[in-house]
Amino acid sequence: MSALALVQYTLGELAAALQLPFRGDAALVFRAIAPLLTAQEDELSFLQDAKYLPLLSQTHAGALIISSTYVEQYSGPAIWTDNPYASFARAMQLLYPEVAAAPWRSPDARIAADAQVDPSARIEDFVQIGAGAKIHAGVWLESGVVIGPGVEIGANSHLYPGVKILAGSILGEQCIIHSNAVIGADGFGFAQTGVGYEKIPQVGRVILGTGVEIGANTCIDRGALADTIIGAGVKIDNLVQIGHNVEIGADTVIAGQTGIAGSTKIGRRCRIGGQVGFAGHITIADGTMIAGQSAITHDIRQAGVYSGVIPAQEVRRWRRTVAQLNRLDGILRRLRGTTGNTSDSSST
Repeated sequence: MSALALVQYTLGELAAALQLPFRGDAALVFRAIAPLLTAQEDELSFLQDAKYLPLLSQTHAGALIISSTYVEQYSGPAIWTDNPYASFARAMQLLYPEVAAAPWRSPDARIAADAQVDPSARIEDFVQIGAGAKIHAGVWLESGVVIGPGVEIGANSHLYPGVKILAGSILGEQCIIHSNAVIGADGFGFAQTGVGYEKIPQVGRVILGTGVEIGANTCIDRGALADTIIGAGVKIDNLVQIGHNVEIGADTVIAGQTGIAGSTKIGRRCRIGGQVGFAGHITIADGTMIAGQSAITHDIRQAGVYSGVIPAQEVRRWRRTVAQLNRLDGILRRLRGTTGNTSDSSST
């Protein structure tokens, strides 16, 4: 997205566009969007979390997007909704729309003779497009992007400066790839020998579904034999490492510095915090939430909220520690069951 310019909306127009109720001066024009405490009389702000309720008496915002739960605690102009954060995001999109890139092909771009580039695409300075690549309508490749041979970039996708999409990768429509991400590098595959390692050729691909967004400096490795697959609507933060043959289900979100080892399968609509580490060849159930800095070393077959990491120890000591914790958990469960039974029997 290029530098953003505010599109002016009145309070009434914005509420109508969001299809939400409002109160206040329908003709109020917003100059900007600002945080609750610093917003001025011609600026829009929002409130969702109860911990910010004390700021309602201090804000000078022209209007708020606010939770329906708290709207009666605020007397000023407001748009209210059951999900103010999502409504605020939609308001931001309306007020600060992304400007469509004008079609252009830089004379400094290097495009293979057999590459197919739609005339509506924007190809900026020093972009390289390899043999047999396909660039669909409305794609925007910013300066220094490298598109490898056989790559396909879906319509209206936007690749920021320095992105590398390597051989055979396929991106769906409306993908956003931020600067210096690398999609389709070799997976980490080596066979140990008596004197070193034999490299295992990585012959799979990376496939991204529609509407995937990838953060800056994230790396997604190509599959060894099968493909690495990122489902539609997945959002991945900066500095995430995704190993070969990983599969991530639709609408999962992953925060920064997470590392996912090869052949892990993560379900749909999962939410994964920062710096989570996944062992390889495990499966995570749909809808699972994992707290930041957790170490996931085994399958999670039932959705829930998971957290926990034990500092590194010598491996035999670490295994004893985990075994003792598991035994303690079993003892506590039995004690709770015994206590419950005793209570029941005494009441009859």
